[in-house]
Amino acid sequence: MMTIETQEDGGLTIVRLAGSMDGGGKAEWADAISKLLDRPGARKIIVDLSAVDFLGSAALGDLVRLTALANSQGGRIALARLSPFVEGVLKTTRLNKFFDIYDDLAAAKAALQ
Repeated sequence: MMTIETQEDGGLTIVRLAGSMDGGGKAEWADAISKLLDRPGARKIIVDLSAVDFLGSAALGDLVRLTALANSQGGRIALARLSPFVEGVLKTTRLNKFFDIYDDLAAAKAALQ
């Protein structure tokens, strides 16, 4: 079960995810971020992954797709506070070089503002 919380913070949106990140057609977390990207204005999103205990390959693909979409629209997605599992997956797949990754929310906020 995935829980999704969003918080507006000075022009940024923080999305806190908790649980297992499955991906593909029915991923509620991916739909939530996609809807945020559809909004007008600056689309700067920080995804807090500190409470994510699993990241599947489809979810990884969704993260890549959403990040590329944000970039193409002049927005930005940053990943923050990676859980050890997520950090390991990103390093193993070398996608840690593709994403903007920050150790804490303060660093992510500073980078996106």
